[in-house]
Amino acid sequence: MRNPFASRLAPWPTGVLDPSTRALVVLAHPDDEMAGGGLAQRLPPTSRFVWITDGDGLAEGAGMRRAEYGAARRLESEAAMAAIGVGPERLRFLGNSEVEIYDAFARCAANPSARHEVFEQARVLARQVAAEVLAFRPDAVFTLAWQGAQPVHDLLHVLVRRALDRMPGARLFEMPLFDPWSLVPLRFAPWHPGPIHELRLTPEEAAAKRRMTRCWTSQDAVLRPLTAAITGAGRLAGLAGRRFDLATLLAVEHFAPVPRDRDYVRSPHRLELLDHPLDRYQGRRITHSGSIAPIVQALSN
Repeated sequence: MRNPFASRLAPWPTGVLDPSTRALVVLAHPDDEMAGGGLAQRLPPTSRFVWITDGDGLAEGAGMRRAEYGAARRLESEAAMAAIGVGPERLRFLGNSEVEIYDAFARCAANPSARHEVFEQARVLARQVAAEVLAFRPDAVFTLAWQGAQPVHDLLHVLVRRALDRMPGARLFEMPLFDPWSLVPLRFAPWHPGPIHELRLTPEEAAAKRRMTRCWTSQDAVLRPLTAAITGAGRLAGLAGRRFDLATLLAVEHFAPVPRDRDYVRSPHRLELLDHPLDRYQGRRITHSGSIAPIVQALSN
């Protein structure tokens, strides 16, 4: 697979992988660790990993109680991290309900007069994330990219950015998972601005990361069609000489520094119709202007 970002790749940032570096990885859901499974193997043993939700959003479809489903997903992430050599003592699960966050998004859009309740819920999440960051005092933080694809990912990104506003010396990097309008998942879209850092896994690291992917059994219904979509997209990209498959995608990871002046009130795609196209909740599409932007503005006050 030819690298369409080759001309934009920047040298790996100085000191991030040094043994003395305190690195923190903050994720939204169990299984989001897929974005940085190679990175996790190279970070120093002082690094820590935090998940803000228990990923209970698909519990009903799985025929399970939310608490039961969330507990299963946590165990899967613990197993996935163990597959790459990261023990449970380095993991933190805050246990917030994804369903309750989606409820907040829906209430924010449906009833602007009651947004103060949603804003307080968001502030609770913000305080949790800030407490984790300030307690650990990281030198570098990695979190999910601001992509307009999954609204909880975008909310998490904002929470981390706001927490680091209180720690101006810490560096923040974002990790892409997917953008529904980009052909290649786990990569930034071609229109992503600024430098991109690339991490190429050794064969041993890549094998360990593939072992991770076998741990998320509760997500088979989601991951099977995703894998099929990646296969189809890889064949289509082959027409342009950029063929790829899941193994080649997993063996390379991209990261980018997050600019401090990014405007989070604006849509990630600059055109709201392109944001969160696959996310509907209670029959309503989650929009940036109706849900994310008001919360961003409230957290800024």
